[in-house]
Amino acid sequence: MLSSVKSFTRRASAVIAITGGAIALSAWHAAFHLHLLRSVPPANATVSVAPDSIRLWFSQAPELKVTTVKVTGPGSADVPLAPLARGDSSLVVAAVKATMAAGAYTVAWRTMARDGHVARGSFAFTIGSTTR
Repeated sequence: MLSSVKSFTRRASAVIAITGGAIALSAWHAAFHLHLLRSVPPANATVSVAPDSIRLWFSQAPELKVTTVKVTGPGSADVPLAPLARGDSSLVVAAVKATMAAGAYTVAWRTMARDGHVARGSFAFTIGSTTR
């Protein structure tokens, strides 16, 4: 009986160690993938003046040629954007080509790092006043 308890304890300890190691490795690996660090306008912010561009800073230099940014506004209307530009190695800038009225907006982005890992996400912001 004591032998089976020791055997069970050893197996349970091994399972816990392997699971813990897998979780730690997964978190370590995710830290090296490209992800959005910050944006202007900030996620979930209410701004008083419409932005003249959407600025996205990433944790790594994104591949600009495969990067997309889409902004939708009130009534799910697409906001026209100029072709994307690089601000610095990790900054992507999408100039807004039209007047943005007060209301809720969603920014959806998709990009890829040099390692081929595709990242995507979205965030919302609100314009509390009127135009830019």
